[in-house]
Amino acid sequence: MENIILLRALELTYAKEASKFIDRMLGRSEGLILKDVTFHLYKGEVLGILSDYRTLHYLKEVVNGTLDLKKGKVKTASSMLSLDVLDHVDNPHPLDIFTRELLEEFMDVEGVRKAEERLLELPLFRKHQYTAMNNLTRRELALVLLEISKQANTDIVIYCNMYHHLDKQDKEVFKETINALEAAEKGVLLLESGIEPIQTLANYFLWLSYGQIRYDGSVREGVLEYGAYEKKKSQIKNMGEEAQFDIEWKRNIEDYGRYEHGFKRMSRNQSGLIDQFNVQKIIISVVLLFVMFMSSIIIFMDISFTDSRAATEEPVALPEDEESERFAYGINTDPDLELEGESIPYMYLLEISSDREGDYRIVEDGLDVEVDASSILYFNPASLYPETTLVELLPYTADTFGGSYLFYKKFLNGGVSLLNDEVDTITEQTDRYARLGVPITYHIKDDVVFSVSFPAENIEEMYKEFGVTEEDAIFRLPEGYMILDASNETWLYINR
Repeated sequence: MENIILLRALELTYAKEASKFIDRMLGRSEGLILKDVTFHLYKGEVLGILSDYRTLHYLKEVVNGTLDLKKGKVKTASSMLSLDVLDHVDNPHPLDIFTRELLEEFMDVEGVRKAEERLLELPLFRKHQYTAMNNLTRRELALVLLEISKQANTDIVIYCNMYHHLDKQDKEVFKETINALEAAEKGVLLLESGIEPIQTLANYFLWLSYGQIRYDGSVREGVLEYGAYEKKKSQIKNMGEEAQFDIEWKRNIEDYGRYEHGFKRMSRNQSGLIDQFNVQKIIISVVLLFVMFMSSIIIFMDISFTDSRAATEEPVALPEDEESERFAYGINTDPDLELEGESIPYMYLLEISSDREGDYRIVEDGLDVEVDASSILYFNPASLYPETTLVELLPYTADTFGGSYLFYKKFLNGGVSLLNDEVDTITEQTDRYARLGVPITYHIKDDVVFSVSFPAENIEEMYKEFGVTEEDAIFRLPEGYMILDASNETWLYINR
């Protein structure tokens, strides 16, 4: 009997390796990305999987076997072509070499030759035959990958966030390509961070929320359920509601202490000589020996760390309203904001506590005042913001910054004295900011330069490129954050 299942993904669970050495030694993971994700891909099926790009990126890598799972397995005997524009934006190889090497993975010599001939009949391939991949636009990269997927002799094609790189006319070509793969009984995994391509092209729908399956079923019913979720999400009015929104789903993915699966390293390639020892037991034993040693010294010296007054004093409790305060950060988006007679610089980072009736409470540097929420862009470093890099966002910054970003970046996290020594165009400086002779402002706290703001450009293109649905955008970078105040077309870059 013919097997109509091309791929089985069973309880896929993945967590990033910890960045700290001690955590890696103890087998701890940095963050849970996927939790118990199960699906099947059938012949002639277009399976649409909706999630944020970060989750989709790791799902793609897990499915095609480039990352080791913490739990679960991928079963397939089928050939698989995985395509993602962002995988090739830094590829220095010419288009002709890239195409040939990719096709050789799926076809014999004669098949590759014929495929190359067909591709060279297309104007895009003729024009850029010897152009390096990293010199192509993202739209051109998407079209290149799309055309290659038509030629490759493969059973499964994975398209990861391909749709939003295409214009209206290109999307019709994408639709025709997927229809042809479907008719040829190929399997298609359509990984998208927007609902539109899944609604248009998929015949089965899987929705991942916080790395977990939230919906698994027909496209029509799934789109309705997702629409209701988005409507409810759009009605959030303050950060208190945001914190409680989807709280159970957030806890399932973030509360590592309750997570039932031990994060054990499962790949021999990830283990070294030190991993052969039970490091946890060694460390615990050392700690216990140290505690016993110190205890014996205290007993011997008859030292007492207690105070006779302590036994009679009642513990001091914080006032109820202070116990419940939840601190986060807010960015001032009002150029004319003043607090208690003190001018607050535009795009300055402020510490805030829970909001009250639509206002934020500023609690830092001796200030304790309420501010209208419309003047503050709420920022919580612990939130799951989309991940990218500063280089990826440079096309959407003004040339003033983007053209010399390495120079301006080097002053962050340094003292004001370094800025004064090397930048002689400072036109205005206080203990909170330093404005240059160009539209670039450094933000200062305790004589340390902690962030820089500068103009944004091509914002609409950025929305399209990254699938951003809100005007103000916050991106998590490997080294910090990029935060967009859309109304004033200004970026804030925080290098932590």
